[in-house]
Amino acid sequence: MEGISTLENCFDTDWVCSSNEAVKIRFVRPLSETDNEHDETKVKEFTPEFTYPIFGDKEQIFGYKNLSIKLYYASGSLTTYFDVTYDKKAPLADNAVERIKEFIPNDFITNYDTFLQTIKSDSENFRPMGEKFSEYRLNDDDDRETFVTPRFKEFHRRLQIFVLFYIEAGSYIDEDDDKWEIALMHKKTVGDSKVYSIVGYCTMYMYYFLTGAGNSNENHTNAHNKPPLHLSINQGGQIRDNIRVRISQFLILPHYQREGHGNKFYQALYQSFLADPRIKEITVEDSSDRFQEIRDKNDIRFLRENRALEDLKAPVDKNVFNELQKKYKLNKRQMARCIEIELLRNLNKTDPVAYKAYRLQVKQRLYLWNEDILRQLDRAERIQKLEETFKGLEEDYYSIILQL
Repeated sequence: MEGISTLENCFDTDWVCSSNEAVKIRFVRPLSETDNEHDETKVKEFTPEFTYPIFGDKEQIFGYKNLSIKLYYASGSLTTYFDVTYDKKAPLADNAVERIKEFIPNDFITNYDTFLQTIKSDSENFRPMGEKFSEYRLNDDDDRETFVTPRFKEFHRRLQIFVLFYIEAGSYIDEDDDKWEIALMHKKTVGDSKVYSIVGYCTMYMYYFLTGAGNSNENHTNAHNKPPLHLSINQGGQIRDNIRVRISQFLILPHYQREGHGNKFYQALYQSFLADPRIKEITVEDSSDRFQEIRDKNDIRFLRENRALEDLKAPVDKNVFNELQKKYKLNKRQMARCIEIELLRNLNKTDPVAYKAYRLQVKQRLYLWNEDILRQLDRAERIQKLEETFKGLEEDYYSIILQL
């Protein structure tokens, strides 16, 4: 990286900017349903959480003063307006334009007036692709949220850059692999016409579920998001039955976060998985802390509503565990977490016998999950490490219990 090294020596901090701060994101739709006019002052602007896949680990851009990289999206079709402005540019500056262009489709618009016309057209003509499988309202307002399962490419190419911006270590999926399924969530605003805006989306990979082959280890992934060869069937064609679905990327766009949409989206996905007789197990790829929290809360609430966890006590019988796992399609680790959280919620910690039984059940699972590492430690270190891990997990469980 000779050019970057030269810039670091030649420029002061005025010529270096954070790429996270330089990228400006907006989702734009007509704000008046009667005349489809757009009010620039009412559109909220966002910046990415991550840009290192585009601009490198330091997330810095060299050679500009007051750099602004505008990525504006029509809220429905995600038609993209792309523009780069700055006050000054040094001769050896990074090529910010080309770096961004590598990650967005080449059908972006550079004329802002043309972009505004597209927004108006969107409000009249854009409709979500695919099959709707759920709908809900928040706070009894006039806006409805709908879910659709599309099969598409052009739209996804506009959408996928948000995986890089808002999911740590996120990467693009292989869109030519037809075992990927993508679910979209749209907001439907009903007035003189229906206006749809993208809220979030989820990518899922449909593996073949080998009956009797044990449970998946959802935290271990393959290079390039490919299934193992022994799981590839139909020469890349659609899997017809016995599916292990793996949730890969789950994202609510920034302007809809902290409003409860993530919970509603996950609930709709889970209900669709339960209703599909082809799906035998649900797993998650490298779950983030935020998504694990959504998953834990909603899985436990559903299990409680169905009285699945009533009267359980540690140690839980293996046959009971296996029947619950099969019925509710949760993989072994997630089923264990749900049971452990519910047991802790009902546990009388002043009862030493009951608390010991609970600790032993959890520690046994932790040992089996981390056996290769723990076997390398001597007995005293192994006991200490298991106790530390148990205490940390117990603390995490209490934080979930407080939110139920």
